[in-house]
Amino acid sequence: MKKIAILVVFILFAVAASLNAQNPALSVPKFKGIEITGTVDQFGAKLSGQGFTFLSKEDYGSVYMGRFAGISDCFVYLVPVVNSNDIASITVMIGLKPSDYEVFSYETWEDLLGNYEFLKDLLTEKYGKPTEENEGFSKEAYTANSHLKLSAVKDGQCEYFAQWGDSDIDKMVVRLDISGIKNLGREYAVITLQYRNVDKMKEYKKGVLDDL
Repeated sequence: MKKIAILVVFILFAVAASLNAQNPALSVPKFKGIEITGTVDQFGAKLSGQGFTFLSKEDYGSVYMGRFAGISDCFVYLVPVVNSNDIASITVMIGLKPSDYEVFSYETWEDLLGNYEFLKDLLTEKYGKPTEENEGFSKEAYTANSHLKLSAVKDGQCEYFAQWGDSDIDKMVVRLDISGIKNLGREYAVITLQYRNVDKMKEYKKGVLDDL
């Protein structure tokens, strides 16, 4: 009986260890096969080599545009550590398309949700089941029809997200969101996909805290 009890304890510890094991697919921070390391300029040069176009350099980092996951005109933001040029994270904004006179985002909830689910399926195939996820709206949101759902997204009342990776054990965390953004008095519905180098994001957070 004592041997059985010891065996059961051993199995429980083994299961717990496997649940907390690092995800091999997230052991090296990468975006489009490029390791998320070095400076923003160095990473940007590699991104340009894959056909992305440099747009501008802002206080929060550098902005590029290109084709991502089969979707054209995606904005890619390279974010550095605070008070440094070392790259910390990459955010892809999907669905925001510029024209000569205007900027357009998703115009229907169905198109927005369809692309979100398409990307979520691909990310799940690559990184496994999400470690965290939620798909709903805030209690204040009116969601009786597709138009109201899209309006709720633009108002920041959508809570659709999926995340792969744990910042305590993995080297990279990937997060997919349906988001609402505001710019120059206009509201837009977009999908954001962020790739975080965990160690560098901790440096980023420390830099922010040091500034406060």
